Amino acid sequence: MNCTKCGKEIPDGENKVCDECQAKVLEEIANKEKSDVNNQEKTQKSEKGSNKGFLVVIACVIIAIVALLIVFIINNTNANEGNSIGNIRNYGYGTVSGNWIYYLAPNEDSSNVGIFKVKKDGSDKQQIFMNEGSNDQEIVSINVSGKYVYFIKIIQEAYNEDDQLDNKIYRMKIDGSDLQVINDNEINNDCYEIYVIDGSVYYIDTNANVAKMNLDGSNKSVVSENGTGYIGITKDYIIYNDLKDENSEEYVTYIMDINGQNQRPILQDKRLYSVNIENDYIYYTSEEKQICRTKIDSGEEEIISETEAYNLNVNNGYAYFYNYLDAENDDLTVGLFRVNVESFGENNEPEKIKELESYSSFLNIVDDFILYMDSNDTAGFINLLKKDGSGDPIQLYYLNYEELYNSIPNIDETTPEDITNGETSTEDTTPTNEQSSEVTPETPTNPETNNV
Repeated sequence: MNCTKCGKEIPDGENKVCDECQAKVLEEIANKEKSDVNNQEKTQKSEKGSNKGFLVVIACVIIAIVALLIVFIINNTNANEGNSIGNIRNYGYGTVSGNWIYYLAPNEDSSNVGIFKVKKDGSDKQQIFMNEGSNDQEIVSINVSGKYVYFIKIIQEAYNEDDQLDNKIYRMKIDGSDLQVINDNEINNDCYEIYVIDGSVYYIDTNANVAKMNLDGSNKSVVSENGTGYIGITKDYIIYNDLKDENSEEYVTYIMDINGQNQRPILQDKRLYSVNIENDYIYYTSEEKQICRTKIDSGEEEIISETEAYNLNVNNGYAYFYNYLDAENDDLTVGLFRVNVESFGENNEPEKIKELESYSSFLNIVDDFILYMDSNDTAGFINLLKKDGSGDPIQLYYLNYEELYNSIPNIDETTPEDITNGETSTEDTTPTNEQSSEVTPETPTNPETNNV
């Protein structure tokens, strides 16, 4: 018989091909199997590569989303909606939002006051609002929330039949545009404080009750009919003073939930001053001006420092305040101090941060800086100082008294000394504990003074 592949004669039997053709067939089968394996491996590698590429894309998307979330959280954390109790209790002259510090300052000749902003490094200072007209206008209690700045504007001598003061709450966009009155004389004459919290503006109404309204001024409502006003508000609590009882003239400091419920005294039969809240603690000064704290609802008092403290402002574990360097020996030089709030008692000595040339009427904490006012015989100024006192202050405002004196017309009966002691001066000479009656004519009466 012949081979079916090559025709070569082969022995009869089951084989239909010769040995040579059979070997070639087996070799072709082996090569095909090898080729199939290689192709399969290539396909698997290609699929793995595609999967890897797909996973890389997914990972990049996830990273991008996480980055955006981080930026969103950072931006909203830095925004510091509204302002802090410590700053508002110091008249709310400064606050921080994003990369900007917002603050109050006079114009160049100190004839009026406006709102400015500056980057945290002290650059790009901008005026975003300035009072117009007479210089009897006061701005206090600035809050920044979202795209708006909120503040109180008071015209001291605008009397009418219903109100002794032209007392309004404004808002405007952070670029100074779209100025709106959102509360027109529906606030108490002694209300120099507002808080912007969780989509509402809190204030004192004409009946001295705690009230709130929407951010555009709509939907005004009473939170608590306590008739005495508040000291400070956070997103969780309202702190306020009220009479001990109907037959008493003594005031006690109370706390209630943000909705006006669950009213209770902070410390039994005790009035607190310069109140701040940080974490779960209420910080304050005592009747003797000692720095103290109490854990909310503990009913127990801890004395942090027995030094006298004025304009208390608590921030990130430190209590910042003013005091004379050595009043007992008639050294009335004012110092800016801080003390660790986790240390207690006689050995907790305050750290002097800065020696001032006069007395500042406010102490605001904005980001990593202290915003304060100072003056000497020749000039008044507003500065930013690192919270630990390091480095040189950043000067936000400077008024040279002699230059101002020379620029005033009809100057014959005016002297530079008159200017430094008059309405154009940025100086307050007497430290006050916010609750005392020692308030200069240019300084708005603090709500705690009148128990409002």
